[in-house]
Amino acid sequence: SPSRASAAMAAAMAGGSKKRLSEMLDVDMEGAALEQGPDVEMEESSGAQRPASFAEWFQVASASELRNCLKSLVGEMPQVATQVQEMLTEEKAHQEWVNQEEKSWNDKKAASANLDQPAKAPDNRERENFDMQARFIPLRLTPDERTLLVILSGAMYVSEYTGKVDVYHAGNKSRRMALQIQQVCAILAGLVVSNNFDIARKPLIEREFAENAHFFSAVFEVGRRYKILSPDKLRGTYGKLIHMLQDSVKDDVARAVGFECVVPVKSVATLVAMKQRGQELLNDPLLTTATGEIYESGKTRAEVQAEVRDKSEALRELKEKYAEKAVAGAPAPKAAGDLGELLRGKTSEAAVMTEENVETIIASISDHLSFQRFNREPCERMITFLKTYFNPNDDRGWSLEINRGRGGSCLSHGHKTQFTFVLQSLMLWREIMGSMFALWQCTEDDLLDPSLRYRLCDTGQGLNRLQSAPRVSRMMQHILHKVQSEVGSWVGLSVVHLGDRDVPNALVFIDKYTQVPQILAPIVACLDKLPEVYESSRATRELIDKEFNNLDTLRMLILQDFFRHGFDGSGDDGGSCVDGRLTSCWNWCSKVEKKKYFPALLLTGFTGFDGGFDGGW
Repeated sequence: SPSRASAAMAAAMAGGSKKRLSEMLDVDMEGAALEQGPDVEMEESSGAQRPASFAEWFQVASASELRNCLKSLVGEMPQVATQVQEMLTEEKAHQEWVNQEEKSWNDKKAASANLDQPAKAPDNRERENFDMQARFIPLRLTPDERTLLVILSGAMYVSEYTGKVDVYHAGNKSRRMALQIQQVCAILAGLVVSNNFDIARKPLIEREFAENAHFFSAVFEVGRRYKILSPDKLRGTYGKLIHMLQDSVKDDVARAVGFECVVPVKSVATLVAMKQRGQELLNDPLLTTATGEIYESGKTRAEVQAEVRDKSEALRELKEKYAEKAVAGAPAPKAAGDLGELLRGKTSEAAVMTEENVETIIASISDHLSFQRFNREPCERMITFLKTYFNPNDDRGWSLEINRGRGGSCLSHGHKTQFTFVLQSLMLWREIMGSMFALWQCTEDDLLDPSLRYRLCDTGQGLNRLQSAPRVSRMMQHILHKVQSEVGSWVGLSVVHLGDRDVPNALVFIDKYTQVPQILAPIVACLDKLPEVYESSRATRELIDKEFNNLDTLRMLILQDFFRHGFDGSGDDGGSCVDGRLTSCWNWCSKVEKKKYFPALLLTGFTGFDGGFDGGW
């Protein structure tokens, strides 16, 4: 009833306005049914399904019921009116921003449609993307920087920073943070000296930490840059590193440590800005050829070799065109990450573009394109499977219908609704994967912003740092709006949890979405490998035919089960919201060994959905 719902909303609002909507939608209404008596029994006997949470009631309630609920809530708690007004103001400001972004996007689209040479439009778009994305593309690590990365990984592995700091204790916490940071620096210094005694002994042993600020900040930057380039690495140490840097930006901690530990991550844009004719290199049409990936599927050997020659020739021409010739007799410039240069507090980068700089820029952009393909391709393949094998207007044969309480499902969707729900979820993940580098930068900007304070909070999964993430939130709203404009009608909630008990901070958010390819890629690989396994031996064919009738039935069974119960709102913080969809997939992955078709997955070489936590290479 509205009065019961208003009381539940009031309890949810008591925690503060920051949690407002996400907590209200989690309110459980099952207790309301226990107090309604005969009315509820009549309603249940008539076959109507009662909503079990406020989120479900919110979607089916009429405008008058919602209005009465809000009036009752304001009558019990007058401060709610102010909170609702703040929410409406924020929503109006966000909508104005969305309209402005959409207008800008439509203007660009209209301008590109009027080009006189449509055949060259793809190349122009690629060059524009290079220019726009350059500030988000991290530079590939040099051999010297990889040596520093190994040392940093070892230092953070033995550090107990979060175990010492992220606990409830009495005393000066800033002093404890500064002491732990200094201990990490001492471990780094010891490892560097043992690795290169002649160069590092005097600077790192005889000087104070503050005098080597340039060296320590550069080492920390290398670790952050490598994590962005390889999200599946440093899984056991990056969290300690970023939490340590998050504390180091506090004024009292920075004063106690004696230097700033955080510097901007090196990107293609920073290198291009430092070099002469760097912008010309980004706009050169040959850059598309030099950075393009070469696929061998569907091509002859001669065609692949021709593409390899074209790519090598493009790289050679770019070097001749933009790299300055070295002066005879002049010493070669030091590479980035050179230990001697870092300990002297100098930068080896000059304004002259060298061949090594051209190679680094091209290699970094190539890494970016490969990273996007690796992350987006599983989403593209799953979208293709969904559209090819399932018809939203025909549920005969292989239906995607789910019902709450059946098979572990927490949502009730008809076949067409579930088809749309899965499709928009996969499209949203595809857009997020394409913007992963930009989201990483927003994540670190939010985490390392000294004006955004955090607080330790027990979220039900131990103590976590609860911190808002406005930059990530704005970018996610932009991505969400783009997907919504593509799919039309939106099924489920469009709430993005950030800074609450479900997603405490930006680090938890970005870590969740780096798992998308780890979930989808094994499924795609198994589906692709099944025909080969089926034809590999007579015993395998007999086994599959006996258990599943034929190969096509087995593949459809896997797809149907994933599209139904991988998106059924199950899991600890599941539901129809943006983050709940990924939680449902996690929940499905945790139960895959109980599926009837699991032995068939093992025959394809399936080992699991997640990588290791040892931070290996």
